Amino acid sequence: MFYFRLAATNLRAHKRIFVPFLLAMTLLAIMNVIMLSVHADAGAIFGNNGVGVQAAATEMFKYGAIVMVILGVILAWYANGFLLKQRTKQLALYNVIGFGKRELRLMVEAELALCAAISISLGVLLGIAFSRLSYLVLGKMLGVPGHVAFGLDAVPLLQAAGIIALIYLLLVLLDANWLRKHRPLEMLRAASAGEREPKTRWLLLIIGLVALSAGYAAAIGITDPLGALQWFFIAVVLVIIGTYALFIAGSVFIFKLLRKNKRYYYQPAHFINVANMIHRMRQNGAGLASITILATMTLVTIATTITLYCGVPQIVAATDPADLSYLRATSAETKKSAITPAQNQAQVAALAAKHHVKIVKRTVATISASVPLRFVGNRVRLASDQDYSGLFGPKPGLMSSDLMTLAHYNQMTGRHLQLVKNEILLGGTRPLKQTTLQFGRAEPLRVRGTAKMAYQPNAAAMGNALLVFKDEAAMTHAVRAFGSKVAHFAAATLAAPQTTVYLQLKGTDQHQIALTHAIDRTKLGAMNVRGAADNRRTVLHWMSAFLFMGILLGIMFILATALILYYKQVSEGLADAKRYRILQQVGLSEREVKQTINSQLLTLFYIPLIVAGVHTAIAAPFIQRVLTLFQIFNWGQFAGIVAATLAVFAVLYVIMYKATAQVYFRIVK
Repeated sequence: MFYFRLAATNLRAHKRIFVPFLLAMTLLAIMNVIMLSVHADAGAIFGNNGVGVQAAATEMFKYGAIVMVILGVILAWYANGFLLKQRTKQLALYNVIGFGKRELRLMVEAELALCAAISISLGVLLGIAFSRLSYLVLGKMLGVPGHVAFGLDAVPLLQAAGIIALIYLLLVLLDANWLRKHRPLEMLRAASAGEREPKTRWLLLIIGLVALSAGYAAAIGITDPLGALQWFFIAVVLVIIGTYALFIAGSVFIFKLLRKNKRYYYQPAHFINVANMIHRMRQNGAGLASITILATMTLVTIATTITLYCGVPQIVAATDPADLSYLRATSAETKKSAITPAQNQAQVAALAAKHHVKIVKRTVATISASVPLRFVGNRVRLASDQDYSGLFGPKPGLMSSDLMTLAHYNQMTGRHLQLVKNEILLGGTRPLKQTTLQFGRAEPLRVRGTAKMAYQPNAAAMGNALLVFKDEAAMTHAVRAFGSKVAHFAAATLAAPQTTVYLQLKGTDQHQIALTHAIDRTKLGAMNVRGAADNRRTVLHWMSAFLFMGILLGIMFILATALILYYKQVSEGLADAKRYRILQQVGLSEREVKQTINSQLLTLFYIPLIVAGVHTAIAAPFIQRVLTLFQIFNWGQFAGIVAATLAVFAVLYVIMYKATAQVYFRIVK
């Protein structure tokens, strides 16, 4: 009990550093309760979807919970390290009055036990309330019934409490190891001896420049969506390495350059700041780099998830270009099912009327074959595996290509075009300016005009092309020109064309979803039935889940940023208090001291925000290319969301800075 009473006294006496630690650990417990509750209830939340979607959502939130735990461990480790560093003097005094390493360890363990009891209790209680509140928000986005006991299940509460307890146990082990390796009295003497001027670390500076340049080059130079996805995490790692290296080594190099500029250096505010920064950036660099990375992660995570949520209409329009579509049975299958195309049309129309849906437009597209082709100049060849694995993703000119006869094209468009021998129509979702096309060694075909692609989904990674041939003979001749290896495949594929029926509907989403399911259940010679309304609901649920997780992770990043800001202000204030008292004693006025302090704080704490803004601006086009894989092509919308997110975060950052700066001023005074 003695150690617990002593621990309680220490918590009250050092509340300036313990209260933020307790707040951080309590918020960490709340975040874990929310994430684990979502994971536990994912089946109920996504109950309107299929079993596969429910399982996938459960898996996604499981990984989100794992990420939350990893971030929590890092945050707790950083905060605990700060506590030990700031309490070196106190531990040394206890050492002087007779406390050995065993007694110091027991005292620190009692302090962590009290902190654990407080943060777990508050975290679980507040976590229940915030879980229910977050469920109401998520449930509103997903249209989930309100009777689900989200946030009230005992299992995620016990799991969250267990996770926080394990983190505290890890801190106990780290503190015991720290006390075993260090002598508080020796550390106190080392701190009193002051800091030496750091040398410029040229190797680290060069590594930082190379890594950051390579990361930026990847973000700017890789224009292909799949290439951007392949290089995304590599670019992120390079930028993180470059940021840390440049803040640690580059900052010292820059301040030494400023010291050489006599006109700038020999001014009271600049003289003191530059001299301070040179000595302090070695230890401050890593902290400022951490703030920069956390700020960038916050901006990217929230902006990306908001864009995905707002891009649901674009995703649905690209994947389901018609309100309802289905594959109609081929002639062979029609004989087996005894349902003709006319009967299929009539029965689908009857089902639509039954479900209060009006068919506004009906389009029939018969594709003879769909093959990956690569267009190199006027030459066309069948795509190989190597064409998909270029350095920056698929090689230029690779497109998913649909082959169609002129008769089927005229049926689809309602036109009456004619082609003569060696003529072709060519169209695509990407510009195709060829005037002739040569398939293998065959005679070149003249491009007569542009083929319109009715209701053709856009394969964002490669793009789509439509080639319209005069007849099946011309098409077969062109495909066989690719070589004998594909001759058999071509004959089998072209002999079984696929007919897709696209319907434009008028009716509520509920009625259109009911119609989609009715056609899928009824034997009407229809296969692979897809409805835009049904897909919209599924995609909206997914994007809402992404947004929800992004907001939770964003809050976690902001919490970590605020904690690092606060602890840096406290450590800076404690280190600078004695220095500024000496400056006032040698004649520096209070106004000049304030100007110097403001200048130093602005330099230390606004540079990370500026660098984070630059990182985000460079990453924005890179991320947009990845978003095109989700069929989101609205660059203006994404740029606006990034700008709005940056503006909101900048306001929050300034508020955090202003609040924590008051702590610094109180310590210095």
